[in-house]
Parts: sequence; structure tokens; C-alpha cells
Amino acid sequence: MAKSQLQLVQERAAMLAKGYVYLTISELEQYRPVLPLGIVKRITSAIIKGEDSVPVLSTQLATLRNKLTAYHEQQQRLAQCAELNNRGMECERWGDIAGAIQAYEENVLLSYPAHHAFKRLLVLYRKAKDYKNELRIALLACKVFPKDESYRQRREKVKELIKKSSSKS
Repeated sequence: MAKSQLQLVQERAAMLAKGYVYLTISELEQYRPVLPLGIVKRITSAIIKGEDSVPVLSTQLATLRNKLTAYHEQQQRLAQCAELNNRGMECERWGDIAGAIQAYEENVLLSYPAHHAFKRLLVLYRKAKDYKNELRIALLACKVFPKDESYRQRREKVKELIKKSSSKS
């Protein structure tokens, strides 16, 4: 049995009084990457019923806005990370080690949790026998990847190399 217009208006008024706002399905589309399952289910139900809007708590909408902003920032950092890695690899391919180091250093400053720049810097600094910078990158990697044992092992190995090189001096 279909609800009367009056019933629909009364239901909507009650929802608004409880702190809900109504967003069209097309307005909710922008939040797709961060939508919780409950809202996705409401959207699906609204589509099946032929409705064009979905009730969302205003506090939940504020949370969605914040999550979407964070999501876009992370996507931007990811794109920048990939671009810097590509530049570093290209520099290495052409033998421009200083350029590669510069690109990878910029990348690790992003603190994006991607291994490539950290691992390449460790290799490049080891080849150059630049143990202080290698230790700096190993320590930074330990902060970004606290569960990765390989960076802790590398850190300890570099500390030993620094001791050996300073005892020879």
C-alpha cells in the first residue's frame, strides 16, 4: 500500500526534526569513496523504491566531508609519490644519481607509506659509502614502517659500519 503525500511529508518532517538532512542520490555520489555501508544500503533502497533522496544525519554528513577531504589529500600524496618515484627511476636510468637522490629525498618527506624511495635511497647511500645519510633514511623508514623488521636490521647494520669507519680514522 502506497503512502499518501501527507504521510511522506510527515515522515520527512520527523526526520528533519531528528537532525537529518535529505541529499539527492547525485549529491551523495561525490562521497562514494568514503561512504559507509549503511548509507550505501539506504541509497540502494531509495533507488529501488524510485526515490531521489536519502536521509543522512547532519553530523554524519560533516564526518563524510572530513573523510572525503582526507581521502583527496591522500590521493594527491599518492600521485605525487608516484611522480617522484618515476623521476628518481628515470634519473637512475640516465646515470644522474644526484638527481635520483633529490627526487627520492623529496618523496620520503611526504611520509607516504611506500617503500620504493626509502629502499633506493638506502642503496644509493650505501654505494656512495654515505653512512650518515643511510642511517638517517633507515631511522625515518623505521618511523614510517614501524612493523617492517628489515629497516631495523638495516639501521643496526649501518650503525656498525659507522663504528668501523670511525675506528679506522
